[in-house]
Amino acid sequence: MGIANSPIRPSRISSLDVTRAIALVGVVTMNYHAYLNKDKAFYPPRPSFAERIFNPLSGILTTRFAATFVLVAGMSIALLVQSAMQSGNTDLIRSAQMKLARRGLFLYALGAAVQWIWPGTILFYYGAFLLISAVMCTWSNRSLITISLVSIAVSTGLSAWRGYQFFQGNFTQWLSPAPNSPRNLFIRTFFDYTHPVFPWITFICAGIILGRNLERLSHLRTRIMLLSSVALFATFLIRTFVMPDSITSQSDYVLQRALSTNNHDHAILHVTSTLAVALLAFCIISLITDLRPTSRAVAFLARTGQMTLSIYLAHVLVFNLVVNWLNWVRPTGLDTALVLSLAFYIAAVPVSSLWNRRFGIGPCERVYRAFGG
Repeated sequence: MGIANSPIRPSRISSLDVTRAIALVGVVTMNYHAYLNKDKAFYPPRPSFAERIFNPLSGILTTRFAATFVLVAGMSIALLVQSAMQSGNTDLIRSAQMKLARRGLFLYALGAAVQWIWPGTILFYYGAFLLISAVMCTWSNRSLITISLVSIAVSTGLSAWRGYQFFQGNFTQWLSPAPNSPRNLFIRTFFDYTHPVFPWITFICAGIILGRNLERLSHLRTRIMLLSSVALFATFLIRTFVMPDSITSQSDYVLQRALSTNNHDHAILHVTSTLAVALLAFCIISLITDLRPTSRAVAFLARTGQMTLSIYLAHVLVFNLVVNWLNWVRPTGLDTALVLSLAFYIAAVPVSSLWNRRFGIGPCERVYRAFGG
């Protein structure tokens, strides 16, 4: 997940690390809010404006940070295999694919273990994305777009079908099986829960395509931002004027599920708006990074972005330590989650920056590289 340390790096690569570092702030905040406040985070009785924004289920920020992370992962994959693809050497290409597969297997196994204390961790899915990317990384852009559209169609169709079944009184519980079973592992990986392959592989595909064009980013940035803004506006219009306000029939309920922006429904509007936000975030961050490539803030965040795996695992351990084991922090609402996440990040950023300057890549990244190459 990290990129090898060096004191001065090209701004286009620094932009990836800086984006990771900033996205991690949101991931930590949303996770702490969801895990600390539980039902009150998802279903606050009288939600404030801030609680609506940070709602882990339906807030405008939900999954956007994680999606930005996955988008950047796709770009990193493109860069990893770029030289092998350009050489045309099948052995080099196969070596790059095996490296991705080993790294994916490591993260998949690590995520499955972390699930025991942190259900819904993205590491589990991140590993699955890398495993699939080991095959897809050599595909043409047209093929990647096709698989993305198929992925969105499958997830949207499944959401609509589950809505239809629910209206008929069938709760499709077989799609949410008991934990720790092989069927649960398969369904969670591909179709259900927080970040399933369908439709999240779309963000990886978009990242790979963008990563192949990073050299032209300065020329493409304005167009990407314009198209992303149009997509967001179109999503807003469809949700406002097409989605039914009330459920009076089965077709209303099915349409509501098909056009849902709820992150657990994984429907087309949610995927479209999330991808648009992730692209906008990267374009804005990369623009600032390009304008100030030698600034201390960019260097500071870039070093932090090289240690996101270590920081992510640290935030899981810190939460369990201070909340579940020592009972130092008790849930009082969004304010507690914001303070706890801010305190963690304020401590994590300088520590990771100092570690990176002295030792290079982080401790978890070192193990990750040792296994994956």
